[in-house]
Amino acid sequence: MSILETITVMSNPAPGFDEAIVDALRRIADPCSIATGVPINLIDMGLVLEARREENRAVVRLQLTSPICMQIGIIQAKILEEVSAVDGIEDVDVDIDHAAEWLPSMVAGHARIALRERRPFPAE
Repeated sequence: MSILETITVMSNPAPGFDEAIVDALRRIADPCSIATGVPINLIDMGLVLEARREENRAVVRLQLTSPICMQIGIIQAKILEEVSAVDGIEDVDVDIDHAAEWLPSMVAGHARIALRERRPFPAE
């Protein structure tokens, strides 16, 4: 998947992404974005590579902003909590794709704008 396709999928989930699961993931803010003062959900951060339903099981595949992400335990726990609450979901698998490379350009446009309003680039 190209970067442009990934950005499109994250901002506007593609067919095959379960909307109820995506809605649950939108309720989870990336912990590091909270520290910036602009909480950005996992979908808008471009971290979710897959969010699908297999009967009563949800499969969520993520990429990390850094290979040494210290917040992954918190993120996984929140995914289990939120996605388990989706109607019809009895089991949740959260997989981390360590080979996927996250780039800041994967953040949804509206989230980048909000971040820059709060934290503008330094004047030159």
